Order: sequence, then C-alpha cells, then structure tokens
Amino acid sequence: MSPSRRAAALLALAAAAAAATAGHEEPTSDADAAPSGRIVQSLFRFPASRLGPEFAALLDKWQVGYLHANNETLSAGELPVITPEAAGIRHALQSVSTDAATAFRRQCYGSSPRTTRRDAYRNFEQRRKEISFEYMKDPYDEMQKMHTATKRTYHAFLEGGAANADAGKGTARVHKKRTRSTVNTIHAQSTLPSGYDDPSTLSFQTFSDKYDTNEEGKKPQRWSWHPPAYFTSRGTGDIPFRKEMFYAMRQSLQTALKQLLPEWRGFEYGRQSGLFWYPPGGIREWHSNYLDLVGNMKGGGSKQEEKIFATQVWRMYAVRTVRDEQFDAKLRKVRKADVDTSNNDHSGMHIIPGDDAGVTLEVLQKAGARPLTKEEKKRQWSDEFAEDNPFTEDAISDDNADKLDRDAVWRIPDQDGYVTLFRLPELWHCIVSEEVHRYSLGFAFSDNEVQALLSLAGEHFDTQDAAVDERDEL
Repeated sequence: MSPSRRAAALLALAAAAAAATAGHEEPTSDADAAPSGRIVQSLFRFPASRLGPEFAALLDKWQVGYLHANNETLSAGELPVITPEAAGIRHALQSVSTDAATAFRRQCYGSSPRTTRRDAYRNFEQRRKEISFEYMKDPYDEMQKMHTATKRTYHAFLEGGAANADAGKGTARVHKKRTRSTVNTIHAQSTLPSGYDDPSTLSFQTFSDKYDTNEEGKKPQRWSWHPPAYFTSRGTGDIPFRKEMFYAMRQSLQTALKQLLPEWRGFEYGRQSGLFWYPPGGIREWHSNYLDLVGNMKGGGSKQEEKIFATQVWRMYAVRTVRDEQFDAKLRKVRKADVDTSNNDHSGMHIIPGDDAGVTLEVLQKAGARPLTKEEKKRQWSDEFAEDNPFTEDAISDDNADKLDRDAVWRIPDQDGYVTLFRLPELWHCIVSEEVHRYSLGFAFSDNEVQALLSLAGEHFDTQDAAVDERDEL
C-alpha cells in the first residue's frame, strides 16, 4: 500500500476509534434526539453557508490553504476569489482535447447508461475500481493504467442513442471526423505537441509563497490528470492537508452538530473523498459509484475496511466555479458575440433518476434540477463548437419539466458556493463543465451523518424505518 493510501486508511480507522471511545451525553429530551431511520429523499442541494461558520472555516482550509484563494479583503458571507493557476491552463486545454474526452462529453447529454451502453459503463467503472485498489508503488502507475484502459475502451461508447436508426453510425462518423480535424475548437485543440496526453505530462503542481508548510516555504497544489478529462488530488500524498481537513471535521464542525443534536454520536467514518478540478470542457463520464460501497473487490482489504465503505452511502460535494478570461476570449471569437460571464449554470451534474425511489419530481425541483434544453440535447450527437450537426431538430423534442421521465437526463446546474448531497448507488450521474473551471471538494458520509448535516442546515427530510435498508448500519 502506498504511503498516501496508508495514511488515509489510518485516518479512517482513527475516526472509528475516536467515535467508539469518546464519551457521549444522554439526550435530555425527545427534541434533542438525533433523527433516526433512513432518509427517504436521495438528493439535496443548498448554499454551503447554511451549514454554518464551522463548515465555512473548513471550506477556507480548502479554498485558501489549497486553492490559494485570497480572502483577506472579504466581507462576511463573500466567497474567496479563486484564480486558475497559470501553470495549469495549458494542461487543462490539453486534457479536454483527447478523442475519449470528446466521446464521454457528448455522452453526458444522452441517457445511454439506461439505454444502449449500460454494460459498457459498468465494465469501465469496474476497471476503474480495480485499478484504484491495486496499491501501486509508483503514484503515477494508477493514472497510467487508467489512461491505457480508457484509450482501449472509449470506442465502445461511440453510439449516440439518438432518435433515429442512423444516429449511431452518424455519431461514429462525427467522432472520426473530429480525430482528423485540423481546426481548433473551444473544447479541442488539434495543434498539440507530441505525447500531449501522457499522464506524467498532465500531472503537475504549483506553489504558493503565502504558506510556510514545507522546507521551501511554499505550500503545493498537486493535480493528477485522470481520464477522460479532469484532475484530482487523490493519491498525490498531501497528507498534512488531509490531516487538517480530518481534524476540522471532528473538532469545530462536530461540536456544532453535537450542540444541536446532543444524542448524536459524532462522525463515524465520514471522510474527505477527494478534490477535483474540471477545466472548461472537463468531464467525468457516466457512473453510479456502485462499487464504492464494497471496498477492495479483489481482496487484500480488512473486513473493518469493507464495513466502513458499506456505511458511506452518501456523497456531498462543495462546488466553486471560476471563469477563465482566455477561454471567454476564444468563446467570443467563435460565437462572434458576447458571452454570459456568470459563474452559474455553465457546469453541472447530470443525473438519470432511474430506479431510485428517493428521486421524485418534487425532490428534483427542490434541488434546482431541470430537464435538458433542446440545444443541450443536441450536444450528445455533435460537438457544439466543432462539426455540423447531422441530425434535424425535429428529432429532438423538449421534455416537460412538470413530468418525470426516469430514463431522461436531468441537469443540476452548478451554483457557485453550493453543496449537493446524493445517495448511492442507484443514481447514474456525470459531471460536465462547459465554460468554467469547476472545483469541488468531496465527502463520503453515512446516512446518520447526513441526517445530522441536514438538520444543521435546516433542510427538511423524511425518514423511514431503518430496517428497510440496513446498508447504513455496522
């Protein structure tokens, strides 16, 4: 096991020990008791500020301490201004230019995991999980293997799943055309150096002079590229930062939760699950995280580790979105018009409700979700900024936002400074960033922990008998 993974595992086990040995107050009344049972709804979204100053302080460790944001002149409630690192812009533009990135980005606008490509996505997700649990000595080995697996398998995703019989063949032709294109587009650069998509080339780190945390007096920002087109700090070994986040959760934030819910026993195995950066054009393909709940599928993990994974059925992501002046200038030139320079709804999480009974029309609407627009649906068959769309508009109809099609794609538009919580593993989802740098801080929580967080935020939720689903109990 690599040092970074070993440290992460030790932090999780330390959380377990702390929860097991800490003294807890007896509830003074029913009003003070933490909610029980299992949450009925599977999706929530609201401003991160509703989680209080303790969570804001935790976010500062990410925004200021890791993303090098400047919050020295902020008024109360303002978000720090994040400036994309100049050293990373070139890498960002290259990462979204691969054929695989183009294929997966287009797929994010169609419901192929529920129609034509379910098995392909599940197989790809399984290979991802197997690679992540191989515990390679070289930190870049995992990324290299994932890169190789992606290049070998992305061809399986070329079918478009469109409304007419020729859609699949037409989409394949469009993809092949893009690989031969000599024209730069917004989300693809054809004039690229040799070996531009090599994982070691796309991994990099930047430093800030403000933080005296290492022998050079600088704090690193470490990013590793993961196909098809996003960056993550997972596995890069920034243990001091992970420790800071670990203790921030279990000190001030946990204290605030216990003051609200004296019966609540504290964080069980809740953890930071990753830091992610999606540049303009960045994409995380359709997935369901269904294997995240089983631990190391190939063995080698302890039973305690498997139990920990099995309890963490919720994911929470805090999201920041940032415009890019260089990208906006290019966008104006291509569109020959001005652009909307808002940070909001130029990236988002796409979901397919599927068989998840906790996703209803009311739940979707409360989370700010909406059906894809007619223009967005066209993106599954042709890159908006590249080739001509070979399909007629008549083949694409608008969904009625007042009806729930469980096999349709719904968009949860990103709002700068919001958090999204959703339950695994029934919900197919993908991330796409069309025009902004999207930074997200992820957490893995149990149902009990999410109930406490929703209570802190004042977010209404319903519960049912926990016996209906025992995945959240050890």
